[in-house]
Amino acid sequence: MTSSMHNSNLNYFIALDDRVDLCAEVLASSGEPTAAAREQAANLKRVVFDGITTAVENGLAKSSIGLWADSDLGESVLLRAKAMSMATASSPGSGVHSLGRLNVDYTAVQLTLNPDGPKEARTELLERLKVVSDKAIEESVPLMIEVDSVPTATQIQMYGDASDARSMLLLMSIQQLQDAGVHPAIWAFEPENDPTFVETIAAQAQLDDRDVSVLLVVAGELSTGVVGNSIIESERSTVEMAARTPGVAGVLIGPGAYFRHLVQYNEGIIERSEAVEVIAAHLGDIDGIFEKSHSATEVR
Repeated sequence: MTSSMHNSNLNYFIALDDRVDLCAEVLASSGEPTAAAREQAANLKRVVFDGITTAVENGLAKSSIGLWADSDLGESVLLRAKAMSMATASSPGSGVHSLGRLNVDYTAVQLTLNPDGPKEARTELLERLKVVSDKAIEESVPLMIEVDSVPTATQIQMYGDASDARSMLLLMSIQQLQDAGVHPAIWAFEPENDPTFVETIAAQAQLDDRDVSVLLVVAGELSTGVVGNSIIESERSTVEMAARTPGVAGVLIGPGAYFRHLVQYNEGIIERSEAVEVIAAHLGDIDGIFEKSHSATEVR
């Protein structure tokens, strides 16, 4: 277990994994990516990483940042992050759990679970996650789970609206995972705009005084039309909620922080250095919003 592991100052995890297919969605590569397209995609991940290091140079505390990248195209950025003593995370991938080669700090899993979904499929998923959780503990590479739940029309009707339905299902999903023996070190979820539900879900994650961190997912937008860091209102709201909610340590920053800048860089609209700078500025703005909101909450 490395020294960066389970850092209590870890407020921001940046998701640079395969939730966005850079070959298909940025490079417009169809079919199986060529070796050249794969190298271009890996280079785009290095652009994002340079944005992270520039944000550090601009004042963002290195100890507060974690990087979640895939072990394929993201291998080089994971190794660079480790060399800088940043916390790192990667998904098992291909059914093989061991991430020892990359020496990451966290095993990261992104999943969608409906706690009222078909029992057989749900049981199989919970059993597989129990294996991953046990292996993570055995190998001292603790688990991070980003969980989502999509309500059915019946569930929306049952709970009154889509927002309340999804919040309740997230709470129930975490309960089911815990009951199945899945024990992550970090839970992450995208919140609805209801601080009470967020606080309730965070409390469930830390039930029985478990040593667990909770992050709120800052999704942002994958719009490509705006040059600049452009923090949007939904991002600001989530960051402020994370800073003010008891039991929440920070935010998991999604591709909205960098996607449009990579598109613009790839299309020649901006230079590489500008892409790096606007990504750094976006991260710096998130840090500024978080710290300001957190400080205001502590004063009360």
